[in-house]
Amino acid sequence: MKAVIARLISLRCDHCGAPIDVKPKAKFVTCGYCHASLAIHHTGSSYSTELIEDLKETTSALVKDVALIKHNAALDRLDEQWERWRLQTLGTNKHGRQITQPPNPVVSIFGFGFVFVFALVWTGMAARMFAPMALFGMVFLVMAVVGLFRSFSKTNEYHAKRQRYMQERQSLVEQIQNGD
Repeated sequence: MKAVIARLISLRCDHCGAPIDVKPKAKFVTCGYCHASLAIHHTGSSYSTELIEDLKETTSALVKDVALIKHNAALDRLDEQWERWRLQTLGTNKHGRQITQPPNPVVSIFGFGFVFVFALVWTGMAARMFAPMALFGMVFLVMAVVGLFRSFSKTNEYHAKRQRYMQERQSLVEQIQNGD
């Protein structure tokens, strides 16, 4: 029977510098002198060792960096979604320009209040002069009430979604600050 002699590679411990002999296929080794745990790196025909504690620190830092990148990407995605929804909801004015201001309930009240008062005056005057014209006033009254409710509905939807967006955004910012 022929004895198979395994070829060993001579390395040095990264912690104490002591010589270490390892098999070519080895991935990890413990130093016989200082008992440091070492990872063995194979790069082509060269070999090197690294303290596993250093690897843990590096890995830990990488995990934190990846988590930060994920949180920042989630924050960017949330901001983009909000801005897209906001612009779609606000729409454009009669000149085709993007409306940038959120709906304002005070403006709605004054605008639709004006239409409502106009419709009342119209209906009253038309009823005295020519009764069928009073029907147009009634149409204006209905349009004013429906328009006011639609405006308030749109305003409430906008502010509720904005509130949810701000809460989600604050949560992501806190996660980033806490390093979660």
